[in-house]
Amino acid sequence: MKQMYFEYYVLENLIVNYIIISCTSILTKKYNSLKNKILGASLGAIYAVAYLYPSLGILFTIPFKVLLMTFIIFVSFKHYGKRDFIKTSLVFYLVNVFISGTTYFIIYFTGISHMKISFLIVCAYASCELLKHIYKDIKMIKYIDNLTKSIRIKIFDNEFDCKALVDSGNMLKDPFSKSEVVMVDASVVKNMMPSFLMGVDYADLDIERAEEVIRDLDKEISKKVRLIPYKHAGSSESKIVLGFKADYIEVDDQKVGDIVLGIADLEESDYKAIMSPTLLPNI
Repeated sequence: MKQMYFEYYVLENLIVNYIIISCTSILTKKYNSLKNKILGASLGAIYAVAYLYPSLGILFTIPFKVLLMTFIIFVSFKHYGKRDFIKTSLVFYLVNVFISGTTYFIIYFTGISHMKISFLIVCAYASCELLKHIYKDIKMIKYIDNLTKSIRIKIFDNEFDCKALVDSGNMLKDPFSKSEVVMVDASVVKNMMPSFLMGVDYADLDIERAEEVIRDLDKEISKKVRLIPYKHAGSSESKIVLGFKADYIEVDDQKVGDIVLGIADLEESDYKAIMSPTLLPNI
């Protein structure tokens, strides 16, 4: 029985630490790999195990806690100077305080004395989602006219550069993952996509035609496919954007993960992509 409890205890801390790191990554718009997230979460879980041994009391002092959290931040995220590291640290501490406070509030509010792993995970996830919505509500989004950015996109182990228009009107998101959609001209990705995709009319793509296109894709590409529904202003007819899950985009020397590339026929010479201002690191 004791061994089972120990396993649950470690698993609880590992998952909650992973949620905290992921939430920090989203709020700071930082790309960090699954390996870095698991490494940081594992360090936190190992430290939590130390609480089961009172003889290791020196590990629970405030200086050691700050030192450990600093090390977790260092290994979990890529940093671009001292100021960027401090910003990430502050958000990381904020997320920790918010999730811990919300979780304990729910525990005392419901009167539950012994918390099961499922309940802890639900509390952590709910507080994480609430924090993201609060953060978006209080954040001032600047409306930018005709601003372009040079961006680098990584997808299918390939990287390419293009110029993107920053447009506050681009509010497309993947309906399931809620990932931001960056619209990219089909000509930009032609070298890494099957040739038949270049003949698709992306401006008039419905669900039936999209399914036909997907059937002809190989397994490696099709698992990254995302179908994003949308409607033109003043029209009740639904259309489909054929999207592909990207590894990341790089803007202003910072990598932003959780992005979907929407393929389109932009027919513009000044830019080859359209992105939301919410993806800019400093917005």
